[in-house]
Amino acid sequence: MFGHPQDLDFAGCYTPGFISRQDGAAKIYDLQKQIQVQRDSLSRSEFLLYAYPPFHVLLFEQLARFSYFQAYVIWGFVNVALWLFFVYLMRTHAPIPRDPLRYFMLCFLFLPAWANLVLGQNSLILLVLYTLTFICLERRQDYRAGVFLGLGLLKYHLVLPFALICLLRGKWRLMTGFTLTCAALVALSFAAVGSDGMLSYVHLLFDIARNPANPLYESFNPRHIMPTVRGLFAALLGPRVSPGWINALAALASAGLILFTAWRWSREERRGDGDSSGLMFAAALAVSLLVTPHLYTYDLALMLLVMLLMFNSPRWLNDAAWRRTLTVAAAILYAPLYPLLFLHGASYLLVPVLLVFALSGPGPAVREPA
Repeated sequence: MFGHPQDLDFAGCYTPGFISRQDGAAKIYDLQKQIQVQRDSLSRSEFLLYAYPPFHVLLFEQLARFSYFQAYVIWGFVNVALWLFFVYLMRTHAPIPRDPLRYFMLCFLFLPAWANLVLGQNSLILLVLYTLTFICLERRQDYRAGVFLGLGLLKYHLVLPFALICLLRGKWRLMTGFTLTCAALVALSFAAVGSDGMLSYVHLLFDIARNPANPLYESFNPRHIMPTVRGLFAALLGPRVSPGWINALAALASAGLILFTAWRWSREERRGDGDSSGLMFAAALAVSLLVTPHLYTYDLALMLLVMLLMFNSPRWLNDAAWRRTLTVAAAILYAPLYPLLFLHGASYLLVPVLLVFALSGPGPAVREPA
């Protein structure tokens, strides 16, 4: 189903590690060098662009000490450890279902997490970091929560919307931790690739934005319909509307979702309803997934945290209609529909499902009576 090991996504992360060890880290964003390594050293049939932030290469530089297959296996064990750590953390903070077997089935039968594991992706790192962010917020350790959120900038397109929601809520201690971590990662990036490597990275990002139709940037091409706000507009409006208008409409809708989520979370905090914190964190995370420019199947592994937090909320017990709606939405996410939707360019059909979680919040049943 997935072809040869070198055709998996892990090759995209192994490539810069290999380049760094052979030619120096400043060369990792040299596209011709990436193509050469994937073609000659990895015998990869198709080019997969590496465009992660420079600090990300430090980990894979160590993995490149091993052969490709050995590094893939090691990274697989790391992903398994991260998955188990997430399950351990959430068993304490969201112990639902109470039955351990059902809980493990809920955590380990989610196809996006398996896609992350098999493809050799890194979304489980972000799953753990978001979980630690939530735990710190529950303990009123906002600065530490910001640090963990900042560490998630390896996938900044999935973190910056959540950080913006926190900024709009006036979570200054969290934003202090986030900003200082961001500064530390920038410094670490300079140390990893030097000023030449940083300039190459910035140039690559601008070039991707200016030339999305470039075949080398195929994985970032906006013509791919993804389960995001932009993907939904692209699917509905298609060739009848220019990409510029689609981007503008997506930006307006995304801004509306972010503003609404920040306002609603702040309102619940002013009411002093501690039971709403998990629900609002989950809703904000779902919104962050919807408004991101790029969202792949393996990134939906973050929905594990969203679903566990919502299933553990008081509203799940007290609001039968909401519980039925959420159950249907969760069942759709657990169904093995992803390959079929991807092959037919219909991933946008998941947007209404994600919206169910993004727009869910505390209802009248979870508030204290007057």
